[in-house]
Amino acid sequence: MNSSAPALTIQPVEDAVQWRILEVLLRQYANTELGQAASSSIWADLADLPARYGSPARGGAALAFVDGTPVGCGTFAATRELGLCELKRFYVLPAWRRAGIGKALVLAMQRAAQAQGYANAGLTAWPDNTEGLALYRALGFTPVSPFKSHPDLALLYLGRALPNFPTPLE
Repeated sequence: MNSSAPALTIQPVEDAVQWRILEVLLRQYANTELGQAASSSIWADLADLPARYGSPARGGAALAFVDGTPVGCGTFAATRELGLCELKRFYVLPAWRRAGIGKALVLAMQRAAQAQGYANAGLTAWPDNTEGLALYRALGFTPVSPFKSHPDLALLYLGRALPNFPTPLE
């Protein structure tokens, strides 16, 4: 990672080039770091990302860039519960972790979800994702009842109301 102050930008995914960048990042995540990858819905999502995370589906996606280079992503999607979206697919390239990029992506997805009318956000994480869980808890996520079906009962469900989330990159 560069020692000078790099310029971080978070951009919504809106065009074909950005959807392709999101796909590349998510494939890297799925193939290298995703817990329980074989049973994950990521493979269905990758078949048509705009259908899953585009605006007609009441979802959203964003990319994190440092000095113009894509370094991370995040998404949200509708759930079966009215007013609740699921934040998901947060991924930051290993060389850029612990630089506030994950936090910036989670906050950006919360704002985007709120702008689409969602009142609450949920997310899931595996118990061994200690860094992710620490971030989510620091951002006000607390345990909630399951909001989707999953075959592995070890999956943790967290949620929070959207109106009072913290400001980005303090």
